[in-house]
Amino acid sequence: MTQRHRLCLPASGLLVAGLIISIVSSSLVGFTSLAQATIDSPTPAASATPTAVPKSTAVTPAPLVSVTSTPLPPEDTPLTPGGGSSATPTPLSDTPVPTEASTSTPSTDSTETATCTATALPSSTASATPTAASTVTATITESAAPSPTASTTTTTNATPSETSSATASPSATLETSPTASATVPAPPTAFPAQTILINEIAWSGTQASAYDEWIELLNTSSQAIQLSGWRLSDGGDINISLEGTISAHGFFLLERTDDATVSNIDADQIYAGGLNNNGENLRLRDPAGTLIDSANYPGGWPAGEAGGRISMERRGGEDLPGNWGSYSGTGGWGRDAAFNPIYGTPRQTNSFFLPTATPTPTASEYPTTESTPLAAGSVLINEIAWSGTAASSSDEWIELHNPGPEAIDLSGWTLSDGGDVHISLAGEIASFGFFLLERTDDNCVSDIVAQQIYSGNLNNSGERLFLYDAAGRTIDSANGDGGGWPAGDSASHRSMERRGGTDRFGNWGTFTGYYGRGRDAAGGPIAGTPGTTNSLFYPTPVPTWIPGKVVINEVLIRPHYDWEGKEGRSLEDEFIELYNVGPHGVDLGGFMLDDIADGGSKPYTLPDVRIPPGAFAVFFRSQTRIALNDTGDEVRLLSPGGRLLDSISYLKVRAYNLSYGRLPDGSGHLYYGLWPTPGEANVFFIENEKVTHADLTGLIYEMRLVRLSRSPAMVWRMNLLGHVFQVQLGDDSSP
Repeated sequence: MTQRHRLCLPASGLLVAGLIISIVSSSLVGFTSLAQATIDSPTPAASATPTAVPKSTAVTPAPLVSVTSTPLPPEDTPLTPGGGSSATPTPLSDTPVPTEASTSTPSTDSTETATCTATALPSSTASATPTAASTVTATITESAAPSPTASTTTTTNATPSETSSATASPSATLETSPTASATVPAPPTAFPAQTILINEIAWSGTQASAYDEWIELLNTSSQAIQLSGWRLSDGGDINISLEGTISAHGFFLLERTDDATVSNIDADQIYAGGLNNNGENLRLRDPAGTLIDSANYPGGWPAGEAGGRISMERRGGEDLPGNWGSYSGTGGWGRDAAFNPIYGTPRQTNSFFLPTATPTPTASEYPTTESTPLAAGSVLINEIAWSGTAASSSDEWIELHNPGPEAIDLSGWTLSDGGDVHISLAGEIASFGFFLLERTDDNCVSDIVAQQIYSGNLNNSGERLFLYDAAGRTIDSANGDGGGWPAGDSASHRSMERRGGTDRFGNWGTFTGYYGRGRDAAGGPIAGTPGTTNSLFYPTPVPTWIPGKVVINEVLIRPHYDWEGKEGRSLEDEFIELYNVGPHGVDLGGFMLDDIADGGSKPYTLPDVRIPPGAFAVFFRSQTRIALNDTGDEVRLLSPGGRLLDSISYLKVRAYNLSYGRLPDGSGHLYYGLWPTPGEANVFFIENEKVTHADLTGLIYEMRLVRLSRSPAMVWRMNLLGHVFQVQLGDDSSP
C-alpha cells in the first residue's frame, strides 16, 4: 500500500513566519520614516484643510496598550511631555507589543487543521474642522459612547495529537480575537484590634423616647477607613452591615429607626433593632470577619443610666469595665426628637477628655456676690481661617464656640497671639452658640454678620493663640505648643477646625469640603463653616464626581490659529477641555481649574453648566485667564471644596498647534502631538508623507506618519483604531 505523507506547518513555525512578515513590514515603514523631511508646525489655512482618516463603521476605538520604549525627538522638534499626578503618558514605541497566549493540550484527535483570520483595515470618510466656542460660557459637546471592537491581540492555540499509527497530527489555529483581562480581587485588608472603637452607646435612649437609641464609633487611626463589609452585631436583632467612610480620628454616628434620634446632628447610618437595658454584647468585625472591638463583653452594661438617659462612654483601650464610664455632663451639644439636651456626646469627644465644669455655689453656701470662675474649655477656639479666603488672603476670621448649656458674657475676655493680634472681646456667646470675629471689616464673610471686628494678622507659618477670661485665666488655646498650624490649607484657603477636647494635634482637622457656609468678599464659597457646626462632625458624602467622572481631556499650550473663532489668533486661543467619562451628568458649578499649586495663575471657578456623559466642555484662556507656560506646566481640576480631582503635567513645548491629551478620550493614556479638537474627539496629527505597507493578507494600503514620534508601528495601530488625523498640505493624488 502506498503511504501518503502530508506536510503540516507546526504552530510554532506558523507563528515565526507571522513574526518575520511583521518585522519586514515594520522595517519598510521605518525606512520610509527616516526619509521624510522635517516641516514647519502645522497651521490650518485654506490650502491646508484638516480631514479625518477614514473610520470603518465595523471597527470603532478600543483602549490602547501601553508600550515601553520612547524614541527621543530631534532637537528641532517638540519634546513629548510626561504625565500628571493622576495619569501617566504612554510612551510611543517603534513596534506594537502583541499579547500572546499559548496552550498545549494532548489529544487523540488525528484531524489536521490550520486556519488564519485577518482583520481588514477600516475605511470610511469623515472630516474634522476647528470648532468655535463661546467666549462667555463653556462649549458642551456630546459624543457617542465607545463600542467594543476587535483587538490586535493574537492568540495561538497549538494542540498536538497522536494516533495508533504514530502519525503526528498537530492542530494549529491562528486567529485575531479580543482578549479579556481578568482582575483578581485583593484579599480584605487586615486591621489591628481597636482600630475602630465602639466609643459611646446610648442604650437607654433619650428623654424624648427610650427607643431613640444611638451608637458612636471612633476611628483611632490616622487614615480614613471604608466601612463596606464591616459588621456590628449583638448576636440577635441588631445586625448592621456598615456603609460609608469613617474619617481619620473621626466619628461615625448610628441612630435607631430614623434620623430624629439626635435631631440636630445627621446620622451616618440608620439601623434597626433594640438594645436591652439589662445588657447586650456588641461586636464589631472587619470585612475579613476579624473581631476588632466589643462592648460590654461579658455581663450587664458597665456604665450609663436608664433613669437619666445618660450614655455610656469609652475611655479607650480594651473592652474592660474600667474603660467605660457614664457621661459626666461636660460637653455634648446634641438635641433629642423633642429638642431636649442629649445626655451624651454624639460625634464629639467624650466628656472624660473635656474639663469638668466647676459647680456654681449657692448663696447659702458662700454668701458672696463674686462670680465663680469658668472652667478651662468652657469656651473653645473652634475654627481659624488663618490663610484667609479665595477673595483675599488677608480676609482672615476666627470662630469661638460655647459647648455648654448656659450663655457666657465675654466682657473683659482677651484673645491674643502675643503679638499684633490682641482682641478685647465684648458681648455674649449663647449656649451651644458661636462667636464670629472678622479681620479689618465685616466683608471677610460677606453674608454673615460678625460679632466683632479685629486687627492684626495670623502668620501662615503658624501662631499660638490663647483665650483668657476677665481675670486673666487661660480658658483655651489653639496651636499652644507652637510650630506650624496643625490643620488648614493655604492653597485652597480651607480653614482649621476643632474636633473638641483639649488643644492637641489630633483634635484639629482641615475643612472637608462639605457642609460649608458663607460667601467671601467676591461672592465665592467660604472653605469653612463660620457660625455653624464644623464639617468634621458630619459624614463625608460620596464625591460629586463619582457618578460622572470628569477628567482633563485636552490642553492646547501654543496656539497659532483662531481656535476660539474670534477672527484673530492670539494666546487667548489656549484652551482646557474637560470630558465626562460618565455614566451620569455632572454639574460643574463651583468646580475650579488651576495650574500649579501655590503659584501661577489664579484659580478659575467654573460657571453653572451641566456636562452630560460622553460630552466635552471647553474653556479658553479668554475666559479662565489661566496661562499655560510653554516651558512646562501643570493643569488641575479641583472640587468646589478645593480637593484635587484630576491633573496633567507637560514639559517644554516648541511646536505650534499641537495639543496634549488623552487618547482615546477619557482614558489613562496621554499623548503629545494631537490635532487640536476643542469640543470634539481627540485624534493624532500626521503629515502628508505617504508610505506603502503590506499587511499579513498581502493587501496594500496607505498610511501617514506621525510627525513627531517617528513611530510607524504606532501610527498603524492608531489608524486601525480610527484615532489618526490627516492634514493635507498639498497635492496628494499620486501614490
